[in-house]
Amino acid sequence: MDTTHSDSKSTEAVLAVDVSGDLRFMLDQLPDGVIFMDEAWRITYANEQARRISRIRPEDLNSKSHWELYPATVGTEQERRYRRVMYERVIEEFEVYYEPFDVWIKLRALPIASGMAVYYQDVTELKRAQIEAASVTRRLEQVFDATSDAIAVLNREWRYTFLNQRAAKLLQPDGRELIGQTMWNMFPETVFPGSPFVENFFRTMNEGVSTVFEAYYPAPLNSHFQVECQPSPEGVVFFFRDITESKRAEKALRAEQAETERQRAELEAIYRTAPVGLILFEPKELRYLRINDRQTEMMGLSREEVLGRRVEEIVTSPIALENLRKVAAGGVVTDFTFETAFVGRPDETQAFNVNYSPVLDADGQVRAISVAALDVTKLRKAERALIQSEKLAAVGRLASSISHEINNPLEAVTNLLYLIATDEVLPPSLKPYVHAAQDELSRVSQIATQTLRFHRQSNKPTAVTPAQLVDAVLNLFAGRLSNSGIHVEASYSTATKIVCFENDIRQVLNNLIANAIDAMRTGGRLLARAHDAHHGGLEGVRILVADTGTGMSVETQRRLFEPFYTTKDLNGTGLGLWISKEIVDRHGGDLRVRSTQNGKMHGTVFSLFLPKEPPAVAASNSAPLKSPAVVKGEGLLR
Repeated sequence: MDTTHSDSKSTEAVLAVDVSGDLRFMLDQLPDGVIFMDEAWRITYANEQARRISRIRPEDLNSKSHWELYPATVGTEQERRYRRVMYERVIEEFEVYYEPFDVWIKLRALPIASGMAVYYQDVTELKRAQIEAASVTRRLEQVFDATSDAIAVLNREWRYTFLNQRAAKLLQPDGRELIGQTMWNMFPETVFPGSPFVENFFRTMNEGVSTVFEAYYPAPLNSHFQVECQPSPEGVVFFFRDITESKRAEKALRAEQAETERQRAELEAIYRTAPVGLILFEPKELRYLRINDRQTEMMGLSREEVLGRRVEEIVTSPIALENLRKVAAGGVVTDFTFETAFVGRPDETQAFNVNYSPVLDADGQVRAISVAALDVTKLRKAERALIQSEKLAAVGRLASSISHEINNPLEAVTNLLYLIATDEVLPPSLKPYVHAAQDELSRVSQIATQTLRFHRQSNKPTAVTPAQLVDAVLNLFAGRLSNSGIHVEASYSTATKIVCFENDIRQVLNNLIANAIDAMRTGGRLLARAHDAHHGGLEGVRILVADTGTGMSVETQRRLFEPFYTTKDLNGTGLGLWISKEIVDRHGGDLRVRSTQNGKMHGTVFSLFLPKEPPAVAASNSAPLKSPAVVKGEGLLR
């Protein structure tokens, strides 16, 4: 029938022994009542406090059962719980009112070896005080319910202890019970950085000062509140009222303006970020009024450098000016394609497909001119590159056919020269000429063989050494290198074989060596080296191709691997190094460049790393390097 302050397990151990001596003395000193009952429900022990509360006489011990001593407990919740403790061996804690004694008992019953023990205390005075407090509270509630404001009380644990009717109506629209619940759990939307609820409630609770504020709470309340918080000894009392309707009226006054601003912002965002260049001109002097980001990007100028200036100050082509004048007079120009340069990029000609449209006012007068420009420069370059590619493919097929057809005559001439060279009647003075002819014929045969190998594509990777790759390309350029006055220095410090698509890598080396030759129009030195290397955790080889040419600018190096970017004008497609980079990436390799135009030390170094065993030569989709890295350990040729 009572509570205890000791641990249940240790208590059971104590109660398993006989109540005698020091233990009996200790139990009698407890402020709580303690009784033991055996399995027949007889009270076998009661301490002094238990005898007082339960009015137990000495003759009641070990005689009548509990139910005989206290018949008013039979059939009650107390009996049900006692029997659970005795038979199910569980612990029960509860309060009961025993009418014959007019007392409230708070108790704790637990099983012991001989039956069960009950700890309990008389809480009658506390319960009566609570009843009196509840009566006062009810009277206060009647007063609070008569007010028009909502009133709620929070204790120090932020739990609701009181809501008047108006507060309950506002805070419990879905019928949920708030009393005993914490404010932050029931209304989680009040807890966020900068929340006026958190700031003001905590200030009132912790600093004891009054606060007044307005705040909106979303679903399920969907209301705007005016709140006044007052400190109280138990926590916080807050008064609040729903001001949603007044806020809605205020919001309605701004709604039209906000919608207009939103639409304007949307249109502005679409205009500025459109992938097509958009311009607005004033019709008299043809000055720039508006321009979007894409158009400024194509011009190479900032918005501030363009707005307010005349079209002829920005665009070099007179065609643009003629079209604008035509539209200013009321005409329309659609689907017009032309090429021009801008003052921001005077050396770069771009192609555009443009539509010009007049913007008319209510009187039908041209108020402005709208221009939409689509950059088709890359499309035109792609068309030209496709034509060039077809030409190169045709030349390649022709070269392959020629190489194939001359192989049989070459073999016949080779055999004839062999017979001549071994003929005993051949004068000694002619033998050097015959040997020279054999050497030259062998070189022609090798060139024809390499030409066929470049044309034929393999469907699976092969193992090849760096020397085999580089020497084959150098042999193809032997005549051009000699005629250009270029001295070749090739050295290979590795014979490691790499697995790759041989013809693809030869195409890469072909592009690098051809570019090196183009950069040394007045002669120079071409260096080709190869050595074992590691990159990105992979083992492989690094091939260096260096020249003493004119070198490249920083801008050229930055755009070197972009498609269609070329510095050779009509002699280049701008696809060679882009394709080379794609080939190297598919092999899981790395292609870097370092170049300088310094007067004393100028030239370019390309560094090609190829893994010994790439993870997926044919299917790799490795992303290209974002920026060229410096080739360490290899100085430029001087």
